[in-house]
Amino acid sequence: MSARKAQAEETRRRILDVAVEAFSAQHYDAVAVSDIATSAGVAHGLLFHYFKNKRGLYLAAMEEAAREFDAAHQNDPDLPPGAQMRQRYYNQFAYLARHRGLATRLVLGGRGADPEAWAFFEDQRWQEIARGCTALGLDPEKPALRMMLSAATATVDAVAAFWHQNGQPFDVKALGDVLFEQTIEALRGAARLDPTLQPSVEKAIEQLRADT
Repeated sequence: MSARKAQAEETRRRILDVAVEAFSAQHYDAVAVSDIATSAGVAHGLLFHYFKNKRGLYLAAMEEAAREFDAAHQNDPDLPPGAQMRQRYYNQFAYLARHRGLATRLVLGGRGADPEAWAFFEDQRWQEIARGCTALGLDPEKPALRMMLSAATATVDAVAAFWHQNGQPFDVKALGDVLFEQTIEALRGAARLDPTLQPSVEKAIEQLRADT
């Protein structure tokens, strides 16, 4: 990569970092592109050069936030499966603590908040579910698994956001344990909906409970 291209990429990254924070802290209509430019230390026109308009900047910021959201769920691959799952919950709580506005307006609002922006988060979330299923020997394309685990993940989002917005009333470890059990029940629910999943689900649950 040439020095000029590297500088351009660094500038674009700096703008996106500021935009993610701005759109997390305030509603879309309250965010001024000029303020983002000032905070990023770039000329106002440069934002339009990279992103065309405010909507383009917003969508690029939401795509970046979705990547950050996914990265926040990464954990130590050397941990047992159950410990990895709990670590993902703790990491999610920490991420939403840093982006409370984003949690309220988009993560909790879901598709209804902004379908185009939510699609980025939905795609990253599905990739996370697919990775988890594959690691446990489950087929992520099975409709029952996809439905039940998507519902379980949405509950984790809601619990984490509520927890942050209401003074963090419960111990994180206790919450992690509750959400862990909820995921176990989601797996069992998938097996009840699709009995062909029973053997693989039982094996997956054994793996998850191996470290508890």
